[in-house]
Order: sequence, then C-alpha cells, then structure tokens
Amino acid sequence: MKILEYYFKQLRTLAQPDRVYLKNKFIRNLGYQPNFRHPMSLNEKINARMLFDRDPIYTRLADKISVREYVKEKIGEKYLVKILNTYRHPNEIELNTLPNRFVLKCNHDSGSTIICLDKSQFDLEMAKKKLNFHLKRNLYHVTREWHYKNISAQIICEEYIDLFDTQCPMIPTTCRIHCFHGQPHYAEIDISDTKGCEYINVYDTQWQLQPFTLEDPNTPEYIEKPVQFDNMLTLANKLANGFAYCRVDFLMSETTLLFSEMTFTPNAGRIPIKPKEWDYKLGELWTPIAS
Repeated sequence: MKILEYYFKQLRTLAQPDRVYLKNKFIRNLGYQPNFRHPMSLNEKINARMLFDRDPIYTRLADKISVREYVKEKIGEKYLVKILNTYRHPNEIELNTLPNRFVLKCNHDSGSTIICLDKSQFDLEMAKKKLNFHLKRNLYHVTREWHYKNISAQIICEEYIDLFDTQCPMIPTTCRIHCFHGQPHYAEIDISDTKGCEYINVYDTQWQLQPFTLEDPNTPEYIEKPVQFDNMLTLANKLANGFAYCRVDFLMSETTLLFSEMTFTPNAGRIPIKPKEWDYKLGELWTPIAS
C-alpha cells in the first residue's frame, strides 16, 4: 500500500505544480491564505525558499552523509554520531559485523530509522523491506522540498546512543535551535516523561519559556536548563552562520551532546505555531528571504 501511495505522489508532481500543491497544503494545515511572492510569516518564507531558492548548499547539508564534512569543519568531529558502515542496498547488511545495538537509516529522507536494541531479536528481513522502500522513495515527491530531490540514496548504520539513561522524570532529548542570520533565537525542546508522554517547550536563549507552542503542549512542570544548553547555542551559531534562516538540531542527554541535522524547510513550511501571530513575529526575524 505504501509503495502505491508513493507512486501516486510521483504522478501528482507531474500533474500539480509545486506552487499549487504547497498553497493547498498550507491552507488545509494552517488555515490562512499564504502569499509566497511577498511572504511575511515564517511559514510563508519557508515555502518561498522551497519555490524560489535553489542554492545547492541545501542539498549538500540535507544529505546525512555529506553534511558530516561541514560539521567537522565548523565544530569538530566529536559532535558526530559514529558511522559503523554505509550500504547501497539492504542485502549488503551483515549482522555478524555489527554490535548488539545499532541504528539503521537512510541519508536522503525522513522516517526510515530502525533501532536495534538486541541483535538476537532483530528482524533483519523486515528491516530490509522498510529500507528498500525508503531507498526507492524520493522525498521531493512526498513534500515538494526540492533540495532532497538529487541526494544519492544510501543506508547508514550508526552507533546506538542511549539518551534515556537517567533518573530524571522529565527528559529533554532533542533540541532544535531556530537561527536567524546565523544567530540562535529560540530553542524547541522535545521532552519525554517516564510515562511516555511527549511535550515541546520553546525557550529563548536565556532559557525563558515562550508564549507560543509548536505541535505538542508545554510540560506541566518547570524544566531546569540543560547543562549542555549554552554550548549548544555556541555550536548552532557556528553551523548556522551565513544562512538567513535554518534550524540546527542536536541530540542531548545530561552528559552527551551530538549533532543531529540541519533543516532549511522545517515541516515543509507548515509549522503549527500557536497563536498564529507568532508565525508573523518569527517571520520578522528573517530578512531577506533568499539564502
């Protein structure tokens, strides 16, 4: 079923121009009429980048393999998750060469991640089927984010990093730093509790909780500023330098800080920012729209 749905989306890219598709999705998801030619809100400006800005640097940095050289150059290799191997085809994966815990994912899309916590219980054939589907899938046809279109698809096998080895009842795990003109402005923090509930808190650079939300609700209790937070802002500044807007993501625990990815079109330009006025306030921080 997934592959048939994907083939439909491929055909739709031929029948429906990006501008029309993105406008329809924008209205359906965000509930207001966008202006991509003269954008004002953050989401409008992300869509304008998708439609009109074709800087090849976005493709290079969206590739989970090629971005590593950029990260090494800017902040150093120690912030990268170790790659155990790369593969062109799922049949190249040999379990006997891998540790008991590892992570498989594709370098060119999202949603392909497979986590192995116990190799003796790992269903390799099921993993191969999922990876084979994602290798054939071009994310551009799904989201119209053009910079994913020309990434050469590969499989990455990464070292498994345990971010939940803590007694803390509220665990900040992923931190997304929204940077404007190279400067960190807001930190979008994913937080999980011991019951599996998920929250998103947005802070400024002084760790002050902000009066807007992104998708999930705020935590019901105060969260202490992570030990790694200030260093994370410094690293994000170095990585985002030269871009009018980008989001720099990190994986974080009490003792670990690792680069995750750089995102130039978050949520394909449909970030659920509430209240809506903050979509425009964030958009004011991004000028000009190019780069």
